[in-house]
Amino acid sequence: MEHWTYVNHKNIDRAKYNKALNENLNQNTLYAQDFVWDILHPGWDLLISGDYSIVVPIPHSRKWLCTTFRQPIFIRTIPVIGRFDRHTFKQIQAVLEANCAFIHLNFSSDTYDKWSDTGTYQLLELQDEISNIRAEYATNAKRILKKHTDQLIVENIRDAEAFILFFKRHVGFKYSKLTDLSYSRLKRLMNVAFKKGVGTMSTITYNGMPIAMAFFIDINEVRYYVKGASSDKAKELGAMFHLIDHGIETAIDKGLKKFDFVGSNANGVADFNKKFGAKDMTYGVFKSNELKWPLSMFFSS
Repeated sequence: MEHWTYVNHKNIDRAKYNKALNENLNQNTLYAQDFVWDILHPGWDLLISGDYSIVVPIPHSRKWLCTTFRQPIFIRTIPVIGRFDRHTFKQIQAVLEANCAFIHLNFSSDTYDKWSDTGTYQLLELQDEISNIRAEYATNAKRILKKHTDQLIVENIRDAEAFILFFKRHVGFKYSKLTDLSYSRLKRLMNVAFKKGVGTMSTITYNGMPIAMAFFIDINEVRYYVKGASSDKAKELGAMFHLIDHGIETAIDKGLKKFDFVGSNANGVADFNKKFGAKDMTYGVFKSNELKWPLSMFFSS
């Protein structure tokens, strides 16, 4: 049985954490990057086995004198980095429950077999030629991509402020959980990703006006479609089809191997993603609520 240690944020050995990540490249995802955690959940803790042989970032938070482990916004899953099996995850589960009365966390689906729930996202395996990928697009997508090719101008820019304002204006109403703090963190993530050379922001303009935007992060040969937004005019012209197609094409040009759509559990969004040949992937949701009434009523999800 592994020996587990719960490490407070200030005591995390960053060199050992990143060494573990570099030694397990198949787990070197966007959601395993320490800079992502620093931005999206400042003060994150770490669960380790041995001398960082297995590491698990933990989103610790404190509310109403209660410690909770809740999935941070913009982080899809909690990575388990290192060699592990389902028995290992049962140990992780036990340590989490011993340290916290309320848990709602997502993990990759192959870590456990008794999830409280499951979630879905879409993933596209990239090929060497964009023509081969486009041949697998849905008929509707192929038809839309033949239209308005001279009117829709795609540009890559770096303007996180413009993206946030555009996103709020056109789709912000759909995301009631996004607070000013959430937008502030997303903006900072974009700026840090730009600075590190792993972030890309693509915009489509029509008659000189932006009508669709998308933000991507490239990590370990995978392009992650973090967020996007489109105006009513963009929907009319099918601009997001052109924007995602451009994102896929430039990912292939860069030598990337996968295009991760990040979401979605929503049928409409998932159906859109699948029009590009993406396949459903699942993750597990682990929930535990040992809080006493009435506090348990305030942490129901």
